[in-house]
Amino acid sequence: MEIVKNRYGNERVIEKISPTKLRITGESLFSRGSEDEQGNHSMYDFEGGPCLTLGGKIKYLGTNWEITKITPEPSGKENLAMVVVEVKL
Repeated sequence: MEIVKNRYGNERVIEKISPTKLRITGESLFSRGSEDEQGNHSMYDFEGGPCLTLGGKIKYLGTNWEITKITPEPSGKENLAMVVVEVKL
């Protein structure tokens, strides 16, 4: 698990949930995303960051990973955003 701060100083928790999946969780009053024509998520943006995009990079424990899939998840809590990204080196 790694904790990073967004541009407003809010914490984002990044945890590895499988060899190729990371879950990013953090307090966010709003989040937004976009989908391609097939309904696949191509972008997910927390309030204040990070903004995650397909083909983009995410740093976790000193390693740069490429994002291959984005799946928003319901957190069940108000103002808590959660997303799972599939990654490869």
